[in-house]
Amino acid sequence: MQFQFLSKAFSVLLISLLLVSCGNDESADKNSTTSSQQEAGAEGIVATVGDQVITFNQLNTMLNSSPMVGLSIPALGTPERNQVIITLLDKVISANLLYLDAKKKGADRQTAYTSGMKKFEDAVLASMYKSNILIGDIPVTEEEVASYYDANIDKDTELNDDAKLAIESLIRKKKYTELKATQSERLRAGTEIKINEDVLGKDADVDRSDAAVVATVGDKSITWSDVKIPMRGADHTASLDEFYIDNDEERLERLQQYIDNMLMVDKAIAAGLDKTPEFSKRTAEYRKSHLINVHRAGLVNGWKPSEDELMTYFVDNMDKISIPETRKVQMVVVKTKEEAQRIKDEIDSGKITMFKAAQDFSLDPNAKRTLGEMGWVSQGTGFEGLDEFTFNLEPETVGGPVESPAGWHLVKVLDVKDAQYQNFDEPQVHRLTLRMYMKQKYNDYVIDLRNNHFDVAVYQDELARLFQEEADYIAGLIKKAKEEGSVTEQRMDDMQKWVTPPTLPTE
Repeated sequence: MQFQFLSKAFSVLLISLLLVSCGNDESADKNSTTSSQQEAGAEGIVATVGDQVITFNQLNTMLNSSPMVGLSIPALGTPERNQVIITLLDKVISANLLYLDAKKKGADRQTAYTSGMKKFEDAVLASMYKSNILIGDIPVTEEEVASYYDANIDKDTELNDDAKLAIESLIRKKKYTELKATQSERLRAGTEIKINEDVLGKDADVDRSDAAVVATVGDKSITWSDVKIPMRGADHTASLDEFYIDNDEERLERLQQYIDNMLMVDKAIAAGLDKTPEFSKRTAEYRKSHLINVHRAGLVNGWKPSEDELMTYFVDNMDKISIPETRKVQMVVVKTKEEAQRIKDEIDSGKITMFKAAQDFSLDPNAKRTLGEMGWVSQGTGFEGLDEFTFNLEPETVGGPVESPAGWHLVKVLDVKDAQYQNFDEPQVHRLTLRMYMKQKYNDYVIDLRNNHFDVAVYQDELARLFQEEADYIAGLIKKAKEEGSVTEQRMDDMQKWVTPPTLPTE
């Protein structure tokens, strides 16, 4: 799908789902308020978006626990970290705006959302049932430890606490392996399962309907429609005879896994695991980010431009999309045309080099250090006449004299990097243009939500107070660490013993 460039940006975390920061000075004045802690409603609340609350702890947790797209993680209590927190806060605000918009427009009633949420919840329930019930806690008794010691450990080895812990670990690992090996058998006990291998096999791919039953589990039927996604091969764009895995044994293995997962979900619900705080906690964050993803996908599909629209966007924004030709340039700048010509004649005759000329004669105060090298220069960024002359000059030749407001120049092009992304018909340029087009559409959409559709409040006084509180705490720790006899000092002394090499004896 041609809009896949957006999907990765939405996959790391709710905050990193958004491509852009959507604030500006005007909207900040309109939507943000400088407020007391009491107006914020509670200590630690730094912003609200509609009925969604954003706390300082949430921002710190997000920053510390996950790699954030485009954000570094500076040390606590530093101005650099405060700036990152502010940037992150704006992204969180944007995420919540899109979430509220999704709810308002009923994205949570779309099949894409409900089916995706069902798959995720089933995966959580299967995992919980496996770990909590099929495996569960694995107790090890003192009698088992003593028996293992008598059978396997040399009697000269003391059965102290450390030895007991090591033996318990070995016994528990063995029990876990045994439980895991029998979990499918225990899971299926008392349930009649019938697999229709003729329907499942690759020979049936051409004529099989989605409604064809590949297995029955108790009184439930599993159709090809239920399992055809797990049966996909690596190439999802292949022809039918290569689309699904061609190994019937692997198909059967995947079906067996599907059956086990289905049974675990059913048994988890029967055991009430879907009503537990653990289940609610594990699904809550995904519920929000999944709704954003579904809503975003709908928006993107609606923004798909025609080729003419995209071409127009490319022409209007070519200065942002294309990379102009750049040249690595060396220059000598002097006051008069006559002096420039005299120096050029000496360079052409081999009496001096361009480097020596720049060092001895150039008006540029940095020339003695740089020897006239100006670095990489982009086309269209210099004085008009000088720029045109430089970008028409053959590489490795000394050109000039040419005049600019700075004086008379001798120019040498040391290297050239060709212009990039100039031709809209090139696939790479087309993709880049589409990416920028969609990013701008998305940015404009979220700005509109912030300005015109949902109330946004940022409690700047509370944010400043928490920044200062964090800085004071770190400063206190640093001061305490420097005190004589502190734990930090003792640890540093101990560490130094390990990192300092021993002094070798002298002869």
